[in-house]
Amino acid sequence: MRAFQELSEKIFVVLSLFFFTGAVSGLIAPTNPLDSVRQTLIYVGHFLTLILIAILWRKVLAIVIKEKLLWILIATVCASVIWSDMPAVTLERILPLLRVTIFGIYFAARFTIKEQLHLLAWAFGLAALLSLIVCVLVPSYGVVGEGLIVGQEELVHSGAWRGIYNHKTFLGSIMSLGSLIILFCGLDKLQYRHPWVIFSAFLVSIFVLLRSTTIAALVVFLISIFLILFFQMERKRFDLFIILFLGFVLVGSLIASVIVSNANAIFGSFGRDATISGRTLIWPLLINKIQERPWLGYGYNTFWKGGWEGEVADIWRALIAGFEPPHAHNGFLEICLDIGLLGLGIFLIWFVFSCLRSLAWLHKNQTIEGIAPIILLIHILLLSLTESYFMRGNIYWLIYVTMTLSIYRKTQYKRYLIYLDKPLSSYLSKSC
Repeated sequence: MRAFQELSEKIFVVLSLFFFTGAVSGLIAPTNPLDSVRQTLIYVGHFLTLILIAILWRKVLAIVIKEKLLWILIATVCASVIWSDMPAVTLERILPLLRVTIFGIYFAARFTIKEQLHLLAWAFGLAALLSLIVCVLVPSYGVVGEGLIVGQEELVHSGAWRGIYNHKTFLGSIMSLGSLIILFCGLDKLQYRHPWVIFSAFLVSIFVLLRSTTIAALVVFLISIFLILFFQMERKRFDLFIILFLGFVLVGSLIASVIVSNANAIFGSFGRDATISGRTLIWPLLINKIQERPWLGYGYNTFWKGGWEGEVADIWRALIAGFEPPHAHNGFLEICLDIGLLGLGIFLIWFVFSCLRSLAWLHKNQTIEGIAPIILLIHILLLSLTESYFMRGNIYWLIYVTMTLSIYRKTQYKRYLIYLDKPLSSYLSKSC
């Protein structure tokens, strides 16, 4: 009986994680009869999560009372209803964020990091497999431009895969994150009875990522692979890590200067423009709008909801006719629009502390679950440089919350600061 209960709970978790990726729901219009079914499933899932939290209330309470910065950030989001131009919309948009945050608390309290990675791998593997099936069997639904072409977006990205998501970029980002998580499970393959399942899931997710033609997501995945090797070196040879880190900064600066100087030629060789699909045209305009309401922003997730009658109209008028971006395409700018520089400052402080704790966790745990939190935090950060994934009711925020809460229980960031107390010369002398 107990085994059946545990299996049922894991199935519930995998399905919840799958739907938190945004699978299918983004393609169901509010007028579609299936939307009522989707809404019902959301509330049922949330109700079940609350029941599971009540069962684990001791573990949950131990996490809740410690992670103060998260609750300060959530409180700021909730308070934005007061200064929002559309308080009803703000309140409506806050609810998905709270649902995901609550699920992240349960996920962190109930499972170890290794178990979390395993369940996440199942969810992302399911997303990859279904996207592959849809694109192959129903291309009019899963491939851009194969069905009815309704706008410039479809013409520009014709042939790219979007799978069970409503945009190719979303599919690419999900597959980038999913491939990384499945890779973590693959590196721990000796713990699995059938490692070929993990290997097959990894190949499918990589294949779908490539077919989405999302270059940014692919680059972030490759950077994460490099970081796995990088932090392995940091864990074993901190002296050599310092040297490699300084070299990485130097080489990275040189590469960045070359890219900036030859942006048109470099991006053109990949079939992209130097504006990163118009993002660099949006960002200066958004900075101007942030300066109008710098400290508290416009209210959580409402800046883009006013249409041509709202604040976003100033952005759309300044862009090419027909180009009406629905979000900032940058997580940090989106936070500023939502809850201002105050909210951004709280988030950045929390992020720094989370990274320090994850580094302490890295040294405490020599297995793959020790390196996973810091890599996932950085991976989500990099994805959010060109998309608005921070502090939204999605899988990225869920994983971010889960990782920070999971490592908080057993580590403190001050443990890592011992490395900063030693002079650099002591590390360099060891390497000579």
